[in-house]
Amino acid sequence: MNLIGFERDIKIEQKFSRIIKAILGNQFIVQDEIEDLENGTDFLLLRVNPFRVGVRLRRYKYFLTFPNDFTIRWERPSGVDTEIHKIKKGLVDYILYGFINKDESKIIQYFIGDLAVFRESDVKPVIKSNNPLDSWLAIYNIENFPVNFIIKYYKEAP
Repeated sequence: MNLIGFERDIKIEQKFSRIIKAILGNQFIVQDEIEDLENGTDFLLLRVNPFRVGVRLRRYKYFLTFPNDFTIRWERPSGVDTEIHKIKKGLVDYILYGFINKDESKIIQYFIGDLAVFRESDVKPVIKSNNPLDSWLAIYNIENFPVNFIIKYYKEAP
C-alpha cells in the first residue's frame, strides 16, 4: 500500500473535517416547519438513525481532468476487502466525494451520493490500475447514474 498517498489523503480529510460535518449536517438535519409554526421549535432532533458516509476529497489536478468522475478502490493485490466490497455489503450508506482547490484551502465541488441507489444500478465502471500499483480503481461518471443517486451537488462558481 502506498502509505505516503494514504497518509496525505487522511490529512486532507482531517483538515476539512469541520466543513465535511457542516455539509453533512446541512443535508441531513433539517428544519421542521410544522414544529416551528405550532411549537416555536426551529430545530428538533429527537433521534438520528445511524448512517455511514464514505468521504473522498481529491486534489485539484483531478478536478481539472475528471470533474464528473469519481473513483472507488476496486481491488488490492493482497485480496483484502476494498471500498467497493464494503459498499456492496451495505456497510456504507452515502458517499461524499469532492475536489479541493489548488492551494488545498477549500472544497470547490462535491456531491453526496445515495449508495443504495448505487448498489441497485447496473452502471459498469472503467477499471484502472493505480500508480503506483498498490490497487485498482473503479472509475464512475456521475452522469451515468439515475438522477436519484445524487442527493446534493455543489460546485463553486468560477
